Amino acid sequence: MKLPPLVYLLGYAGLIPFLAGPLWLTLAPATAPAALDRWWLAWAALIAAFMAGSFWGMALQVVEGPSGQLGMAMSGALMVLAWAASLLPLRWALPALGVVFLLLVLAEFWRQRVLDPLSGYLSLRATLTLGVLAAFVWRWLLGGLG
Repeated sequence: MKLPPLVYLLGYAGLIPFLAGPLWLTLAPATAPAALDRWWLAWAALIAAFMAGSFWGMALQVVEGPSGQLGMAMSGALMVLAWAASLLPLRWALPALGVVFLLLVLAEFWRQRVLDPLSGYLSLRATLTLGVLAAFVWRWLLGGLG
């Protein structure tokens, strides 16, 4: 199955909030609301949990076998990690969520090999994850995460 264009459109649209926070802090830091980082990290945690949930949906297709059950367990663990990372102080939440996104990509590599290859999905996920991690590094370099 080939991914429809809408999947790519929504995937790349999801990067906009990741880039908007650091961009705002770069261009007009004095106008940024005090809660911007919290809102931005909440978006990151939401997307990480959503991606873990989509992984769960793919594993569900083969849940009767041991690989499907392992995939569902991995998905649940990734959801909990995304939630737990969002509870950390800002300076630790950012790298913790970065690790969650890296684990999500590793899970996708595993899914691609073990469960069911979905043409183009791994490539899209890896590309989007690079965008997320670039935004995380950008925000980290701006400092002031208290």
